[in-house]
Amino acid sequence: MFRVCHVLASVGEKGGLEKNVIELANRQASLGHEVSAVADETMREHFSSDVRFVAHPMSGGRLNPWNLGALKRRIVSTQAQIVHAHANKAGAMVRSLRDKLGKMKRVATVQNIKRSAKPFRDYDAIITASAQVKDSLGGLPATVIWNSIEPPPAGTKEAALATEPPFLGGQEPVFCTVGRLVPAKGMDLLLQAVAQVPGFKLWLVGDGFQRKMLEGLIEEHELGERVWMAGHRDDAVGLMGCADLFVVASRNEGGPYTLAEALHMDVPCISTRVGFAAEFLPDGALMETHSVDELVRGLKLALGDLEGLREMLKPSFELVAREVTLDAMTRKVLAVYERITA
Repeated sequence: MFRVCHVLASVGEKGGLEKNVIELANRQASLGHEVSAVADETMREHFSSDVRFVAHPMSGGRLNPWNLGALKRRIVSTQAQIVHAHANKAGAMVRSLRDKLGKMKRVATVQNIKRSAKPFRDYDAIITASAQVKDSLGGLPATVIWNSIEPPPAGTKEAALATEPPFLGGQEPVFCTVGRLVPAKGMDLLLQAVAQVPGFKLWLVGDGFQRKMLEGLIEEHELGERVWMAGHRDDAVGLMGCADLFVVASRNEGGPYTLAEALHMDVPCISTRVGFAAEFLPDGALMETHSVDELVRGLKLALGDLEGLREMLKPSFELVAREVTLDAMTRKVLAVYERITA
């Protein structure tokens, strides 16, 4: 059994990065490992009672010596064998403490493409969320371990259907996209593409500061009868399962979790070339990023042969069902720990 301390520098937000850390720590603890989490107080509620939570204010500067000194004391107090830092800020701070953590082994997980690999040098092991991220690290050795989820439980789709979402049962297929309404997710590009490709309806699920801007695009392009702005939905995965196609339009992305969720629901998908999309989907289901024209092309191809796309993605459904589970991810992370402590 391992004694591991996870370090998460997020404040108040629970997106894909935070979900990955929390579920990994909780699962490790459930398996009997001695797990601690050093994180901002705003994250405490998400960790299970089996995880020892050590609060550290993460709004401070990553180079502030007082902040680093306090962080060191909190990490050392966990008496861990392994300190596992997640993403840029935590990675940079733990790297700064590399000579002050005694015999602790240091692991870093990198979620997104990096212009500089500096925060992740000198680690005993690096984990990346995709091969694309690994390639951005300038040759630093890394192990690719996909962000993973618990497969959606039986009845997930049926529960969403019971809420009677719009457009179902009509003559046109229903496409779905899910994500925070922020620039990285490319929802603005997707709406511009939808305006150029008639013949389907769209569920746009999620909330965020771009909502008013996106509503303006819907009005500008007269999409009010075609697009449902669903807002935040706890049953988003169930809605994916009800749709005829799932679309990822992101400009940049670490996962995306939503793609894994849709593939777990056996829903045909198309995606921009972000995160692990190219490792899950064949070339025919991929589009270049930052491009309305590419999204138009992808939507037209999918609309033209949805059944053909479903057939093409059968290996993708099987891969995700086998390898993109919380159990598989936890097993692979523990194997990294085993290697560096052997």
